[in-house]
Amino acid sequence: MISSYTFVVESVSELKAELAKALVSVKFEPVLAFGFVSVNMPITKFMDVFESYDILLFGVTGGGEILFDKQQDKLISNGAVFVLTDLKPDAFKRYFINRNGINSYTFGKLIGEKIKASFQNPSVILATSGLSLDGQAMLDGVLDVAGSNISLYGGMAADDGMFSKTFVFTEANISDDGALALVFDGSAIELRGLSTSGWMSLGSEFVVNHSEGNVVYEINGQPALDMYIDYLNVTEEDLPGIGLEYPFMLKQGEDEIVIRAVMQVDTEKRALIFAGSVPQGSVISFSSSPGFEIMENTRNKIIDFHTLYPEADLMLLFSCVARHVALGPLISTEIKLASIKWKVPLLGFFSFGEFGSNEGRSCQLNNQTFTLALIRDKT
Repeated sequence: MISSYTFVVESVSELKAELAKALVSVKFEPVLAFGFVSVNMPITKFMDVFESYDILLFGVTGGGEILFDKQQDKLISNGAVFVLTDLKPDAFKRYFINRNGINSYTFGKLIGEKIKASFQNPSVILATSGLSLDGQAMLDGVLDVAGSNISLYGGMAADDGMFSKTFVFTEANISDDGALALVFDGSAIELRGLSTSGWMSLGSEFVVNHSEGNVVYEINGQPALDMYIDYLNVTEEDLPGIGLEYPFMLKQGEDEIVIRAVMQVDTEKRALIFAGSVPQGSVISFSSSPGFEIMENTRNKIIDFHTLYPEADLMLLFSCVARHVALGPLISTEIKLASIKWKVPLLGFFSFGEFGSNEGRSCQLNNQTFTLALIRDKT
């Protein structure tokens, strides 16, 4: 069993006090901490504190932080949530990788090589930073090297809706254009997860005439930015923020759909930059939340998944920023059900994109999803 200790802080002094308290009160030696933190927090000072205690850190910035356990249900902004764990050092490897200007697919292959070399049967928690990253191309690179059947869950860092800089960090390193991979030994740690959206198409379909990776230049014969603005009757100033509420639904084959949200705009080239690839020739439609129906969809998925996998030691949640926007305070309802079902700590953040899959499918990048990862010690 993985032991854990959770807490919420809003300052360096609170972090120091919580760690000092933990080291006295818990009956285990903390090895690895997960930390999901607002970009407005003193991140590098937080890092220094963990380094001084010799505790490894898996850190990501979010668009709001999540902590649900027996003592508290917290959805916060401008703060930080942490969980200390006693994961066995020989059961995982952690990699901090800067992108250093290489393209997204090549970056993914580099991550995949680290994963593949780690263990015979690896599984992965992956977080990335950088608003220009093509998350799907990166993920394609990972899967092409590490294997398409690998169990992989995670999210793209966020920054409280500012669309400026996002970060991944450890106790020693930080990057606004990089990745943090936590690779588990599958013989010692079980990693399973579910990913569900509930977003619905608004009907009309369009063709992507010109795109390169995650940059879309032309849709239905119009500059992409102009088409998006005209269809929704919004202004340039509404983007990229409104792009999270009205993403594109992208058809892949007969029965598979992925969702792509706008992350940046290029006003000079009238282009839209998405969290993941939007191939040229794709058929797309606008989509939006159907309201409270998405909670019912999530509820059913959680109940079914718990029936299949009722045991976990710790849960990590990567939930799209748009879900929080769509549901407001009621977002806690769908999170609470997972906490009640498994009765273990749930830690997470609101993300700009989620990596995950369901049974029988390869991992992919999506937006607007509730992506839940269960971690369990098998030994």
